[in-house]
Amino acid sequence: MEVIQNRYGQDRVIEKISPTEIRVMGESLFARTSESESGELTMFDFEGGPSLYVGGSIRYLKSDWTITKIKRQENILNLICVLLEVKLNG
Repeated sequence: MEVIQNRYGQDRVIEKISPTEIRVMGESLFARTSESESGELTMFDFEGGPSLYVGGSIRYLKSDWTITKIKRQENILNLICVLLEVKLNG
């Protein structure tokens, strides 16, 4: 597990939960999203960051991962959670 801060100083927890999945969560009053024509999430932007998008990358424990799919998980109060399907770069 890794904790990073967004541009407002709020914590975002990044956790690898399987060889191909990373969870990103943190308090956020709102989030911006974008979907493909088929309804799949293509972009998820937490309030203050990070901004995540399919084809983009995320750094976790000194490794770079390419995001292949984004799934929003259930919110509890202001805690927002997304699950990223990823592949290791390199």
